[in-house]
Amino acid sequence: MKEVAPVKWKKGDLLVVAGILLVAFGLMAFRSLPASSGNRLLRVELEGVLLEEILFNEADFEQFPIEFPAGTATVEIAGGRVRVLPMPKEVCPLGICSSIGWVEQAGDAIVCLPNRLVLTVLGGEVNELWDSLDGVTR
Repeated sequence: MKEVAPVKWKKGDLLVVAGILLVAFGLMAFRSLPASSGNRLLRVELEGVLLEEILFNEADFEQFPIEFPAGTATVEIAGGRVRVLPMPKEVCPLGICSSIGWVEQAGDAIVCLPNRLVLTVLGGEVNELWDSLDGVTR
């Protein structure tokens, strides 16, 4: 059996790896920053149809129901964040949408696949709305 020679790192290889790690940690740090204060927009879609768009900010507290054929989901807006409250297993068998917890950044989304519900947070300012779109759609 042949022995495998140890990998020899060159200076350029180390620079590339260090650069990639630096960018990755920078993006993670940026992502962990709190959302901008001010108004944001919650887009509520059910089965691909826009139900409503709700402006909200840090001062707002609201709970509202969304009716499905299988039951009801309750969406909560509080402190500039959005979440789906836990639902019975008959309505959402795995409960992934409620286990996601709070979302607050522009571009964050909560998806309940069995009920075809999509909640998307968009920025409130015009530039933030465009910045929250996926880079491919620009």
